[in-house]
Amino acid sequence: MAVTYFLISLKMTTFVYPKKNNMTPEITNYIGYAASIFVVTSFALKEIKKIRILNLIGCAFFVLYGIFNGYLWPVIIPNGILCFIQVYHLIKKT
Repeated sequence: MAVTYFLISLKMTTFVYPKKNNMTPEITNYIGYAASIFVVTSFALKEIKKIRILNLIGCAFFVLYGIFNGYLWPVIIPNGILCFIQVYHLIKKT
């Protein structure tokens, strides 16, 4: 089993961490499918709290999918931001 590495660069120092992914491709795909189902279902609802909760779950699954599928940053970053936005609106007082 080949060990792949990813780099984190901070200014002039580079740290190398082994990237271990024990997830099978099938499980990773199921996480992606679950994320899609949650996000699409959130569009069908009318009550804003339920929409935000389902969208939060879907975005969290998309973040996991992006991580387990080889650090897909275009998937991880926007869905991570959306998770924070959903949590903010769920806990803020109106």
